[in-house]
Amino acid sequence: MAQRAPLRPTSRIEEAIGFVGCFGLLFFGVTVFCELTGRPALGWALTLLGAVVAIVLLDRWRRRVLRRTADAAQAEHGPAATRVSGR
Repeated sequence: MAQRAPLRPTSRIEEAIGFVGCFGLLFFGVTVFCELTGRPALGWALTLLGAVVAIVLLDRWRRRVLRRTADAAQAEHGPAATRVSGR
């Protein structure tokens, strides 16, 4: 049986960012299409805004988790463990 590496503390948040980002691109394309063809695009644009806000909030949550993880590592291992990737 293959061994699995432990999950990073931000892996689920990064998956959510990718999921919402995929739909954000879709909503962007639909909004541009509606604008170019003269169809109503306000609903699509507001949905796109919601996706962008969700991505920003998820990114802030990810940064907070990374900061908390770095602080815990520094307290556990001393000042040599202050470097965390993704900052």
